[in-house]
Amino acid sequence: MTQAQQGTPAPAPSAPAASAARLAALRGNCMGAAVLFIIQLALGMGLNLFVTLPEHGSFFGTVSGSAVLIAHVVVALLLLGAAGSALVRAIRARRAIVYTSLGLAAVLAAGIAGSSFVASAADGASFGMALATAVGMFCYLAAVFTLR
Repeated sequence: MTQAQQGTPAPAPSAPAASAARLAALRGNCMGAAVLFIIQLALGMGLNLFVTLPEHGSFFGTVSGSAVLIAHVVVALLLLGAAGSALVRAIRARRAIVYTSLGLAAVLAAGIAGSSFVASAADGASFGMALATAVGMFCYLAAVFTLR
């Protein structure tokens, strides 16, 4: 008869095992965020090269006008969730907090630059998105490296 069948609780996982599991989850979360940044970069380059945004449309009208732009926004929302999750996991594990904080800041900076780009199509906003993407990728890959 097993412990569950006898009505006794199963033993809790040991502290080192729980810590290793948390670090593995954080590493996976950071690697996922880095992959999402790469997807964002590819979609952003495609938008910049092959899609012309209307000049004086509303924000939501402009965003809904292109399937590639919709995909870019959806991946951005996924990236925001992954960045927030990575920061929470880093705080709980007390590891890679600086990298995940900067990574979340990069996601937010890219989002701000992106909304500015949709409104103005300014080269500076496009550069801001690209620079924030590079910073974010660096942060999450550095976090993965430090969590080995």
